Amino acid sequence: MHSVILTIGLFALTFLSPGPNLLVVVQSSLSHGRSAGIAAGLGVALGDGIYAALGLFGMAAVISQSGELFAAVKVVGGIYLLWMAWKLLRKPSSVRFDAAAADVAQPPFKPFLRGLMTDLANPQTILFFASIFAVTLTADTPAWAKTLSWLGIVSASVIWRVLLSVSFSHSRVRAVYLRAQRTIECITSVALAGFGAKLVFDGIPRT
Repeated sequence: MHSVILTIGLFALTFLSPGPNLLVVVQSSLSHGRSAGIAAGLGVALGDGIYAALGLFGMAAVISQSGELFAAVKVVGGIYLLWMAWKLLRKPSSVRFDAAAADVAQPPFKPFLRGLMTDLANPQTILFFASIFAVTLTADTPAWAKTLSWLGIVSASVIWRVLLSVSFSHSRVRAVYLRAQRTIECITSVALAGFGAKLVFDGIPRT
């Protein structure tokens, strides 16, 4: 259960960090109504589920094949998390939300497809999931824990995207987020850097 909670926690850590997935959900909600935002969020969640499954099964295969290869993946994944942390600290995001009145509602499949393609268009997502699983999985992790981790990621993604669509339909919530955005980015970057450094340290062979 510890690995399951840690996996979902690491995934949730990046929820408030500005990025394409957050923007497509919020802008769909603002432009075409709350239901469009929820549909876009479900599309993003499906993309998360696909990449999480690829990362999970790929990492499980690496662990079973070679301890040396798994150590190398840890180092690469750690460097990637450190790079993500550095990028967040170095370049403040300039996210702005268009608060114009919502247009006429769209058929749900259009924002759903937009959300799905936005998520799948970023292949670095699979590297992010592989980095998470490099932290939380071991050769002894049972199949039920892996399955529960995947279900937790998908469920957390769905719940968060729905909450995002509902809450960001209020101008006050958008204003509070934009004021706290830099603080959120700094906290996220520090946490990612910590896990990244741990991965690199664990992956370096000892003599």
